[in-house]
Amino acid sequence: MFKTFYLVSGTISLGIGFVGLFLPVLPTTPFVLLSLYLFGKGHPEKVEEVLNHPRFKPYIVDYISKEGIPLKAKIKALSILWISIISTIIFFVHSFPLRGLILTSSSLVTLYIITRKTIK
Repeated sequence: MFKTFYLVSGTISLGIGFVGLFLPVLPTTPFVLLSLYLFGKGHPEKVEEVLNHPRFKPYIVDYISKEGIPLKAKIKALSILWISIISTIIFFVHSFPLRGLILTSSSLVTLYIITRKTIK
């Protein structure tokens, strides 16, 4: 049962990552990495497929190699993050403690991204 869950969840995550290749407002790398994790829980052959896929391989190699994150990817990720966070806080979240939690976690993600080495 869990193998099926991981397969379906990994496939959905990879699909979202694939859409992110074409939509500038949707990040690719986090969804591809999530799909690798999910596939790794029960479908190692799928991990190999994703690692060797011509579209996804550059995103994975940049991240795994720890050489850094391309500047364009940093800008895209932070722009999407903060547009969605600000929209969420303005239109959907009215609780001040929850707003604080969202802003704190988003700030930590921003700090993480900024402190990664930048590939030019």
